[in-house]
Amino acid sequence: MQCRFLLSLSFVCLALVGALTISCSSSGAKPCTGGPYSMVGDWKITTSSTAGSVTGYGAIDSAGLALFFDNVLPNTSGDTLQLPVLTGACAFSGNITSYAEPGGPNSSTPEVTDTMTGNVTGNATSATSITGSFSGTGGSGTVSAASFSPLPSVAAIAGAKTGVIIQGPLNGGPVLLPVTFSGGGSANVMIMNFTTTNLAGCEASGTFTEVGSSDELETLNVFDVSITLMPTCPVTGTFTGIGFESSTDYFGLNGGNADTYLYADILDGTNTFVIEFY
Repeated sequence: MQCRFLLSLSFVCLALVGALTISCSSSGAKPCTGGPYSMVGDWKITTSSTAGSVTGYGAIDSAGLALFFDNVLPNTSGDTLQLPVLTGACAFSGNITSYAEPGGPNSSTPEVTDTMTGNVTGNATSATSITGSFSGTGGSGTVSAASFSPLPSVAAIAGAKTGVIIQGPLNGGPVLLPVTFSGGGSANVMIMNFTTTNLAGCEASGTFTEVGSSDELETLNVFDVSITLMPTCPVTGTFTGIGFESSTDYFGLNGGNADTYLYADILDGTNTFVIEFY
């Protein structure tokens, strides 16, 4: 995954060529003070190596789960990078794993895991940057990520949307999910439900549940996601992951038109995949 995420044409290839770097200036965990920081939020990660560089987008939830997806064009892959669990300590270590989108161009190497150490910095109680280094099967390299705001403010989504599973599990092509969103709320109690609106093709249902904030007036653009894919889909079962809202059409599925987009990075080993709703 590390290599896939770093390579401009493929997350997987970078792991194979031997260097994942989000920032060439970082070299693993260093002695530090400060924290613990709140890690919950939206993050942008940039990886580079001798094979090229690429930027990924994602979020970290209240359990410290950190997921990022690749939107490399023209070979849009939807691969996922998972960092070690981030608890807010100023130094961390663990596994860094890259997952190829099932059915995508990198699916012949579905998962690559290396070890990573790094540091978290921030101001007050919130983390603002992540840096580190990794080594393992794919070689060695460095990683960095910075917090970002994909949408000025978040709100509940209601009505018809089209969901697209990028590349598509098993079949090598995108899976369309015509869905209707309902539900809502405010502050840190927002829950959005979605379900397919017809019986054709892949049937699915699920929820976007906003990650809670210690400040009842603060709205966080991070959602714990659950999706159930029915027997009409290439892959079946209930899967979980992380989501966020954005004003950007990262995969170009809606022609870059103005809209509120929902993204879900679903983590389940070799069935890890990314969905864009627009």
